[in-house]
Amino acid sequence: MPRFDLSVRCPAFIGKALFLLGLSLFMTACVPDFLLSDPDWVVIEAGEHEPNPKRKVGLLISPNEVSATVTFDSSCIYDLGTADADDWNKVIGLGFVGSKDQDITTGIPPHQVDGARVGWRWNKQRNCIDLGAYIYVEGKRIDFKVAETTINTPTKLTIKIDYDRKLYQILGGQAVPFTHNKSFAYNTGLYFGGNQVAPHRIRVKIVD
Repeated sequence: MPRFDLSVRCPAFIGKALFLLGLSLFMTACVPDFLLSDPDWVVIEAGEHEPNPKRKVGLLISPNEVSATVTFDSSCIYDLGTADADDWNKVIGLGFVGSKDQDITTGIPPHQVDGARVGWRWNKQRNCIDLGAYIYVEGKRIDFKVAETTINTPTKLTIKIDYDRKLYQILGGQAVPFTHNKSFAYNTGLYFGGNQVAPHRIRVKIVD
């Protein structure tokens, strides 16, 4: 009869099972659009980082592109002072799951290991919304401004993933190389911060 080394296999199996359970609970905490009267608008209440319950999230398999048409209304005008004015908020994006470098015991979410998101922030000097790339490669963050949009202007946002060349491209800007071989991912939703929570009620229209 074949023998199995349970001392080696069990911790790995349990770790993966707990990770998948946690991810499943994360996804089930979101509200499906069809249950809402105005499903395109996503709201973060004052004092929060993200919608509660979560919105516009879900599982993906080998996505080549994540995109949405996004409109920032006047609630997205804010003033955090000088210390955190340049922090990026996030709007659409994805995080990849799996492989040896994602230890669930660290508390670090998968999209902060390998993931790509569109960042946004209010630019008081230019009276517009800055849009940028906000990427993690092996846990190291890369972020930079790519474009701008104005209040109440529908804007198509796109993240492209090229698995052959191992490149992310956000908003048509400079391509950023990644190193992983992961195929399972999840959508990340609207998030305010940076360090600061929303100073008031924030509304963003996100049309998939």
